[in-house]
Amino acid sequence: MLERSNQLAFAAAVNTYLGMIYFTMGDYETSQKQYERAISLNRYCNIFPSYIIFNKILKVLAKAMSNEKNIKLNEIFNLHENIENKWIEGLASNYIGIILLNINDQYVSEAEDWVKRSVETNQKYGMMWNLANDYVLYAELFKRKGEQSKVKENLNKAIEIFKECGADGWVEKYEKELASL
Repeated sequence: MLERSNQLAFAAAVNTYLGMIYFTMGDYETSQKQYERAISLNRYCNIFPSYIIFNKILKVLAKAMSNEKNIKLNEIFNLHENIENKWIEGLASNYIGIILLNINDQYVSEAEDWVKRSVETNQKYGMMWNLANDYVLYAELFKRKGEQSKVKENLNKAIEIFKECGADGWVEKYEKELASL
């Protein structure tokens, strides 16, 4: 409908969010297709270059979650350097951290650097939802390192921020995870 009415920038945004929904549901193949469509539409509109970069990083994230190992890290690092949108900058840093954690255990310290970068950006610009997700990722990182106390500390930070955001479902999810530790 949006494409037929020539509202292509909106259609691109819808495809990005559909990709994120499919990603959350674990349908990484469909999410990649949605991100690819968003990239195509954004290119055609020739607006929002940061959103093109964002969708490219999201597509790589979906590939990493599908256990694809042929990921060119330098490409995504270089893409990140060209992001001009601060909201996207923080999110993309988090997603790069997730990519690194999921492609190989040898990248744990580099993943931590990206999470720190994401935390700094999201704190600086008051992106609280993103910041809560940064602490969730920190908890996952420390879980892999076997540092139980830091897992709990970061989940508690995430829960506190999710509460401030009014995200009751996420609060409940991470409180259950915290209780199971």
